Amino acid sequence: MTPSPTPDVPVVVHHDPSLRTTSLCVALGFGARHDPPGLAGAAHLLEHLLMSTPLGNGPSLSERIEDRGGDCNATTGPESLVIHAQVLTGDAADVAEWICRAVLDPQWDRADFEGERDVVLQELAAADSDDADAVQDAFFARLFDGHPLGSPVGGRPASVSGLTLDSLRSAHALALRTAPVAVAAAGGLPEDTLREALERGGLGRQAGHPLPDPHCGSLGGIPAPPVPQDVEQWPDSFCWLLAGGRAPHAGDPRRHAHTVLAHLLGGSPASPLYARIRNQEALAYAFRSWSRNYSDSGAWRMLAGCEPDNAPRLLAAFRDVLRTVAEDGPREQDLAAAVRRATVEAVREAEAPLDRAIATATRRILHDRVWDAEEEIEALAAVTAADVARAAADLGASLIAVVRPEPK
Repeated sequence: MTPSPTPDVPVVVHHDPSLRTTSLCVALGFGARHDPPGLAGAAHLLEHLLMSTPLGNGPSLSERIEDRGGDCNATTGPESLVIHAQVLTGDAADVAEWICRAVLDPQWDRADFEGERDVVLQELAAADSDDADAVQDAFFARLFDGHPLGSPVGGRPASVSGLTLDSLRSAHALALRTAPVAVAAAGGLPEDTLREALERGGLGRQAGHPLPDPHCGSLGGIPAPPVPQDVEQWPDSFCWLLAGGRAPHAGDPRRHAHTVLAHLLGGSPASPLYARIRNQEALAYAFRSWSRNYSDSGAWRMLAGCEPDNAPRLLAAFRDVLRTVAEDGPREQDLAAAVRRATVEAVREAEAPLDRAIATATRRILHDRVWDAEEEIEALAAVTAADVARAAADLGASLIAVVRPEPK
C-alpha cells in the first residue's frame, strides 16, 4: 500500500495483479454535521444527485457503472459522503474518471434536482415508518443534543422540502472548498494508470484540505456527555430499544477497547450478554452492538427488538451485565473471544478489496494516517481486561436508552 506523494488529495493504492476486479472509493469529509444552517439533509441529497443525475450529456454515474457490469453505491454519514464501485479492472480507469467528474463538476438542472428531492422525501417517509431506523435518529439527537452530530443524516421532510437547486450548488461548493477528500483503490489496476484516470477526471485541480483537529475548537465543541437517561414509558407493541453512549474519537487509542466491548456485549452466541438475554431469559430473538468513531467523538450502541413486556427487563439485564464488566472486568475466555471476533472483522475488511478501499478512504478523511490492518490487529490484541472494564464504566456512567415507537 503506497500513499500519494502529492501534498493535495491523498490517493492510496493496494495493487494486486492477481485480481481481475478493482474496487474504488472516493470519500469526502462532508456529512450531515456539515449541512449549512437551515439546510438539514443537504449532504444526503447531494449524494443522491452525484449518483443519479446525468453525467455530462450521457447517463448517470450509477447507470454507466452498472452498464459495465459493475456494482456501485454511495452513503452519507454524520461527517462523510462516500462513493464506491467494484468493476472489472479493464473498466476501472473509466470508472475512476467518471467518479471524479461526478463529484467535482456535476451538471444538474432544475428537473434533475426536483426529481431526486422527491425520491429523498420518499426515502425519509420509509425510514420514518421503520422504528429500527427512527430509534437511531432519536438516540443521536439525545447523545449529541444541540450539536450538529445529532442531526438526522437524511434531514427532515420540512428541511428537505425547503432545499433549492441554488442551495445545493452552494453546499457542493462549500464541500469542495473546505472538506478533506481521499481516494483509495484495491485490485488489479496499476497505480500509474489510476492516477492518470483521476487526473483526467479533474482531481489534480482539487485542492487538498487539512483534516480537522479533534483537540481544537474548529469542530464546534462537542457538548458534555448527556445525563444518564432511562426509558420513562414503554410502548404497548413490539419495539426497538437502543442503549449506549459516547465513544472515543477516531484518533484516540482507547477506541480499540470500545470496539472489543461491542464484541463482548454483541449478538454472538459467545457473548455473555447473549447468554443472559437470549439463552437464560429469552428476552430477544436478535440484537447487535457496535462502536463508531468520528473526528472528535464517537457512539457506542446496542440495538434490540423485543416484545413490550420484555423491553424493560432487557434494558435492566443489559445494564446489569455492563455493570458487572465495569466492576469485575470480563472473564478471560470472554475477553479472548471478543478480541478474536474484532480481529476477524479487521482481517475480513483488509482481505475484501471493496471493504478495504472503503475503509481506507473513509478513515483517511477522519484521521491523518493510512489505515493499516496489521496495526489495528496489534492494537486489538493489546486491549486488556482493565481497558475493557474502563470502557464499560465510562459507558455506564452516561448510558442513555431510547425506544421506538413512542408510547401513545
